[in-house]
Amino acid sequence: MPPTADKLVREFRHILLWPLQLRRLRRETGYASHWDVLRAHPGPWREVKDNLLADDESCQTGYQDFVYFLPYVQRFLYGFGEADAQTPSSLHMFRRDDIATARVRLREEDAPIALSVERTRLMFFYDQDVAILAFEVVARDLPLEDAIELMDRFGRPYPPYWDAPGQGAHCPYSVEFVDAAGTLLSTSDYGDRDKYVGLVRDIKQTPLSLHWEYLLHPMVPAYLGGGLLQYYQIENKRIPIMTYLALDDPRGLTRGDLARIGYAAKWGPSETLPFAPPFLADFEQRHCYDRYWDGGNPAGGMNTRFVFCGVAFAMVTKHEDERTDLVHTFRRQFFQIGLIANFHKAALLNLSNRFSIAVERLRVGDYASVRSFKDSVREALELFLRFNHRYWVHEISNQVLAADIFSRWAHQLGSDALFREVREEAQDINQYLDADRTRRAGDNAMRLTVVMACSAVGTVATGFLGMNLYSHADLPTADKVWIFLAVFVPVTLLGLYTVIISKRLAVFMEALSSERLSWSEKLVAFRQIWRSPPKRAGATKRVAGGDEPTRRNAGQPPRRSGGPHAR
Repeated sequence: MPPTADKLVREFRHILLWPLQLRRLRRETGYASHWDVLRAHPGPWREVKDNLLADDESCQTGYQDFVYFLPYVQRFLYGFGEADAQTPSSLHMFRRDDIATARVRLREEDAPIALSVERTRLMFFYDQDVAILAFEVVARDLPLEDAIELMDRFGRPYPPYWDAPGQGAHCPYSVEFVDAAGTLLSTSDYGDRDKYVGLVRDIKQTPLSLHWEYLLHPMVPAYLGGGLLQYYQIENKRIPIMTYLALDDPRGLTRGDLARIGYAAKWGPSETLPFAPPFLADFEQRHCYDRYWDGGNPAGGMNTRFVFCGVAFAMVTKHEDERTDLVHTFRRQFFQIGLIANFHKAALLNLSNRFSIAVERLRVGDYASVRSFKDSVREALELFLRFNHRYWVHEISNQVLAADIFSRWAHQLGSDALFREVREEAQDINQYLDADRTRRAGDNAMRLTVVMACSAVGTVATGFLGMNLYSHADLPTADKVWIFLAVFVPVTLLGLYTVIISKRLAVFMEALSSERLSWSEKLVAFRQIWRSPPKRAGATKRVAGGDEPTRRNAGQPPRRSGGPHAR
């Protein structure tokens, strides 16, 4: 049954904002940053020299975007001018233009839907091991059912499960990337169940469909290995999306339609709801921003509703051929807001992951493990400090709409709560390091005290006798050297031995000073000085050059190149 005109999406714009965690570069690669690697081995990517002029060399479009944000956001998005040319830019952008069309078949029996590809960007962020892929597709006169199904299925990096052999669930049946000449560049493999199950079984990582691997090339998934630029997924199951839907009459959408659009849920009849009524009781209050929406007054001109639900953002509005400002706002300003919001979450997840893996690899009784742990967490703490002062903002614009959109978007992504959790993790680790430093300082002070107390007897005795017990002034130089060594070596060895047993000496000195202990108990404490403490059960010793994690490898999942590798 053909869709009615009021349920036809006249303009459908769908942007994927895919955050990726990058494997840290080893020093021996010779590259200081990930964008330096891509600059040297670009493949189909081209570097954008000036983010302000990425889509318009005349700067007319860039000017509107630039003045929309506050100065510190301007510096983050567009870098610094010539006066501050020595300061590194925060965002480094690359683009590719070889993919012209994405042909999507939602189900095996469906005809393919041709989506024009209007933007493919890859963005790196200074001082953060995070990149974001922005991929924008466009369709016109699309049935609402297909639009909602695309929102639900298109941004799936892998199938969650399979409805039938060869048919992945909650993902397209197939996706094909085609160039301007109609040449097939890459196709998906959602139906290859053995591949996905085998990789998860062997390496415990979620694999990607082939067309996503192609889109990010020459970057490679970490489970494949073999490249300098390797990445992991941060967002599993669904890539964060933002969608623009323009209809002839957006008020013709039912509550069920709006809920499916907001949640990017599976299509269903318009008169039904995607979830239980109690769950959706406060849907409008929690997820809809209605500053420009008046559903009861069609003549009022308030035809735009914004919907935020988790990783999905949707802008539903009235289609008007003569108006281009709404599309521009969605593609430019809202895109930048979404980029910042999703980057915040990705960077925080990456930092939290680094803290967690560093703690998991800590073995308190293993000196090498403790040293590696300290190096890893200090580096992570420095990154968190710089993220907090360089990137973490709550206000991005003086424009009320932009401020409200960013606030709601960040809230739906859970960035504020995630920031508090990461800060608490950082504080816990910092408290551990402070306590460890205090303990070590106390131990060192105790050892020095014991050594000085033990050496005080000899110092006082020789001082009382005037130091010169024997006169060696007239002896030959060789005899003086031998006498010096005969005294120096035993005293040095005695000092070292005193340091070795300093803890046991400290226990004896504490017992000796106690008025509650009897002389027999003090004698027992004295005997303990000459007894070695029992070894702890389960203590192990690692040989240098073993499997201790290095500073650069700490926190990295296993690699795979032709077969599974152990962590």
